[in-house]
Amino acid sequence: MNHDVIRENSMDDFIALMQKNLSKNGYPDKKVSFGLEALYEAADNKGLSLNKVLDELKAQGVDHKKTNEKIIFSPVKATMPDLSGVDSDFLARAQAMMQNMSEEELEQTRSMVTEQLAGMSEAERAQLFAQIKGMGLG
Repeated sequence: MNHDVIRENSMDDFIALMQKNLSKNGYPDKKVSFGLEALYEAADNKGLSLNKVLDELKAQGVDHKKTNEKIIFSPVKATMPDLSGVDSDFLARAQAMMQNMSEEELEQTRSMVTEQLAGMSEAERAQLFAQIKGMGLG
């Protein structure tokens, strides 16, 4: 019997259970915390490394912060692009590229941008728009 397959399935099951419990407690609309010791014990009882589980959750968009007593879960923050070093030549090339896109490609790009903006906080959006305005684009 392949123990790696069993361990992988139990990790998937454990992650699914954690995501279910997070959702039950209001995640992602609010941060959710669980007891640190209880999570380590639950993972250990399944023969899993909690740190590996947390890494996998982060890869799936669930970030965490550890304190001495609990783990606080929150959505992974979208990284804010720094547009301050973007030159006008790059912007001209990007504009030309967009003019050559099909309607379908433009719609996919719009969807992606809308999704990224939706994942940002008000402060992050304000910072992005300030950078765009500073470049003379807004």
